[in-house]
Amino acid sequence: MLSTTQPDKTRLIESNPLKTDYAFINWVRFIAMFSIVMVHCLTFPSPPASTPIQELLAYPAANLMTDGQAAAILTLEQCMRFGTLHFFIVAGFLIGKTLKDGSAVSYFRRRLTTIAYPFLIAFGLYYLKSIGFNIAKGKFSSLVDLSSFAIDKFVISLLDTPYWFIPTYFFSLAILLVCRPYLTRAWFGWLLVGVNLLYAVNVYTGWLAARHNYALFGFVFYLWLGYIIGTTDAVLKSKSLLSTKALAGLTIILFCCALFEIYVLFDARAGDPVNSLRLSNQLFAIALFFLLTRVNYLHKLPFLHPRTESFGIYLYHMFFVILLGRAIDLVPQMRVFAYQADYSGLTLVILSLARGLLIYAITLLFVKAVAASRWRWLIGLQAGKPA
Repeated sequence: MLSTTQPDKTRLIESNPLKTDYAFINWVRFIAMFSIVMVHCLTFPSPPASTPIQELLAYPAANLMTDGQAAAILTLEQCMRFGTLHFFIVAGFLIGKTLKDGSAVSYFRRRLTTIAYPFLIAFGLYYLKSIGFNIAKGKFSSLVDLSSFAIDKFVISLLDTPYWFIPTYFFSLAILLVCRPYLTRAWFGWLLVGVNLLYAVNVYTGWLAARHNYALFGFVFYLWLGYIIGTTDAVLKSKSLLSTKALAGLTIILFCCALFEIYVLFDARAGDPVNSLRLSNQLFAIALFFLLTRVNYLHKLPFLHPRTESFGIYLYHMFFVILLGRAIDLVPQMRVFAYQADYSGLTLVILSLARGLLIYAITLLFVKAVAASRWRWLIGLQAGKPA
């Protein structure tokens, strides 16, 4: 799949149902978006109150749990650790389908117009919300304190929340478009594989910042992989190489390997044991992507429209995650939904799933309401066009 020197292996699609039917892409979008929401709804204990703001989001909260609790939550988290990689593959797939012979600069400009404005508004609201909340609490005794907090909070909001995805996407897209003449060359694909192997090793060595959201070059491979899938018959070819049952079995084996690697990293007190760029997790995510192209139940969920709703859910789900967290803190009757030291691992898994489903449902309803209004451009939809 890395070379086009053998047409029978990577034949360009001329007349293929995948050319016009992207139903499986919408299914992948839905599953990936739900997994991302779930990761942000996992039930962990709160870090100590003395934890500096710069360390809050990266704090190893699983270390505060019992072994049984940590094993259960980390297992659930591994089940969801593919969404980001899948969105890069989907983005690359759509590049392969829509770029064609058009100008790379024009394509990049169109993506900026569609994505950047809604992103900047959502990110700005998220950032200012935190500043305003802390001002209302009287947290700052001077302008210097406010300025220091505002700078730290900006960096954290951009790099340590889900909003890191869009800047990384545009960075990866720029590299892909600049290297457009070489995208189908074998050496270019192997170069990207090498970069990702370095990131996989870095999870253990810590040469670079361990967290995957700092791995700027680590997601170019997935954008490129999606491009290759979109411009070749890779999905159809995979069906002739592996049956669906065999692929499902392989995916389960790779999931178990990824879960084992989490436990190894957790025991070693690694900086980010659930890093998405662990080698085993990367292989699991790729296998799962191809499996999802074959096992598609989106037609059974007619109320979902992932193509027009996923971006809005991505932009605004964290607002509802925080609102739920505030409600749990402020309403004594709701504290049963927070982490408790005496909860079993199974109880924490059930609570996490319930929170994830609730946040996804509320955000989905919010996005549907915005999509039906004149403010639909806030979630990247053109005015006047039905969702």
